[in-house]
Amino acid sequence: MSKVKAKRQSISLDMTAMCDMAFLLLTFFILTAKLKVPEPAQFDVPSSVSTQKYDETNLIRISISNDDRIFLTIPDQNLRREMIDAYSNTFKVNLNEDQKMAFELTETFGMQKSDLSLYLGQSTEVRKKFVQTGIPADSTNNELAQWLATATGVRPGITIAIKGDKDANYSKFGEVIATLKKRRIYLFSLVTTLEAKPENL
Repeated sequence: MSKVKAKRQSISLDMTAMCDMAFLLLTFFILTAKLKVPEPAQFDVPSSVSTQKYDETNLIRISISNDDRIFLTIPDQNLRREMIDAYSNTFKVNLNEDQKMAFELTETFGMQKSDLSLYLGQSTEVRKKFVQTGIPADSTNNELAQWLATATGVRPGITIAIKGDKDANYSKFGEVIATLKKRRIYLFSLVTTLEAKPENL
């Protein structure tokens, strides 16, 4: 007696829910992603096992490039506006409203006070190509101290971080630390890249 073969039935899967979930996740990541702002200089920082993170709404970062230029990074846009208003009034830098708005959109900068108006008056594309010579921090012209005074004035208790290229001259770090001491800022952090934690720790 011959066996009766059962008909193969095709399996139908409703992928609607999966597609909806995929689009929801994609939309979420697009809306919450923060674009990396290009920095005016490259920094190859030392590594460490520290995993401490900081509140970027209350942070300024002093960066030292491998050619010893000093830059200031202000991640929070509201803080940038508060600082440029206070800085321009205190140190008599003549900036119009458009230039102040351009500063609001500039997360990292490194130039003398005398170049600030020229830099902020340029278009976004021109500013990207602008050669930034660094913020002076020597004993004869310490404009870094002015920026720090402004930052601590508008946000008392602000977090200060130092990010230095591993090939930067140590004397430049000395200038930055001396400026912090001059402003009576004795607590600051060093920015490093994360490396694997040794097994014996």
